[in-house]
Amino acid sequence: TTVKLGLQNLVLFRNDSDFDATLPLYRENGKSVGGLATVLRPDVTWHIASNLRVFYQAEIGLNYWGKQNPDQESYSAPDTFVFKHRELWGEGSFADGGFGFKLGYARFRDATGLFLDHWIGVAEARTAWSGGEASLFFGQVPDQVYEGIDLAENNFSRDIDVFGLRASFALGEKVKAHAGLQNLYDRHVVGQTRWAVVPSVRLEAQLGGLLASLDGALQAGELQGVALGGGDQDLFAWAVQAHLEYELSRLRLQLNALALSGDDDFDGNDRHGAFLYSGKNRSATLMLTEDELRDWYDNFDERMSAYRDGFFQNRAGLFVADLKASFEVTESLRPALVVGYGRVLNPNNALGESTVGLEADLVLEYRFSEHLVAQGAIGGFFPGKAGGALVNRIDLGRTDPMFLAEGSVLLHY
Repeated sequence: TTVKLGLQNLVLFRNDSDFDATLPLYRENGKSVGGLATVLRPDVTWHIASNLRVFYQAEIGLNYWGKQNPDQESYSAPDTFVFKHRELWGEGSFADGGFGFKLGYARFRDATGLFLDHWIGVAEARTAWSGGEASLFFGQVPDQVYEGIDLAENNFSRDIDVFGLRASFALGEKVKAHAGLQNLYDRHVVGQTRWAVVPSVRLEAQLGGLLASLDGALQAGELQGVALGGGDQDLFAWAVQAHLEYELSRLRLQLNALALSGDDDFDGNDRHGAFLYSGKNRSATLMLTEDELRDWYDNFDERMSAYRDGFFQNRAGLFVADLKASFEVTESLRPALVVGYGRVLNPNNALGESTVGLEADLVLEYRFSEHLVAQGAIGGFFPGKAGGALVNRIDLGRTDPMFLAEGSVLLHY
């Protein structure tokens, strides 16, 4: 049995929740956003045989000190502790690793993670050889719209299914490829079946101290019953991401560029070009994309998008470029500077504006030991007109800056 554990205590403060600093007439809670929170993540692996193992991961939190009550006994009370069962799967290998399987709830990614990077129920059969591996998979994205809690109310008619194949293999000595052909078949809403075929690929190359990767994904399919008048929409969308990492002595540079296709100018016509996006990427920004210290579930790439049943779609499209430069002052201390820029790809879907904004963050990491790490960050986001149009709730023309202060103490083994 192998046990891993991570306990993280966090603090977050932001001066506002959007880019409009106007004080509302009724402001009982003020304008700022923040909290103190704790999250515990235990991982347990049971090695039940030399070729079989069972894995379980839970996440207790985020539990906010000002909200969650450890004395609360009712599981349905709003202040009860948050407890998430993240992963529960078993896997096995046979014929000296030549064949294997994986069954259960797991975090599952396509080759890029831009389309599928979800915690889902999944079954996978795989094979491996000296130069790579390949697998077939079938999974279901959770949805409760038409599903009951007992067998008599459950069926296969109203599910969100994903299935396909994926493979990893070497292309020479320095290049590795990860490729997949994923399929989405979603019938959970009556009369609005959604399907898509999604090929994706990641190429990775190690060239001395330089690590480079290039991601690409296409989506072609149909969204039924969602156009004006109840018609269908043809889906054709794309996403690309390039990532570079370079280490020179104590200096580490990370550069990332992400682009997600947007829709055309006419909402509700017979075409849809916005990429079905997982919300996961390799950007180092803390506000524009998922926070690297801890996901607070309110990053701007998701807030600017419409969320539907496991995926985000931004009709304006999105381009994000960022640079993270960190320097190892000592074996324990590593400060980093993060600078990121975002813009939309179709300004006509952002009130005719292009710039989402500019982000700048200073992140400080101190490792007291291999089991204790403290991190702190201060940052600012300076929005453009497109950012205000897509994030603000009342005055879409305001572009007041947002400032952040954040801290984390992580104990892990």
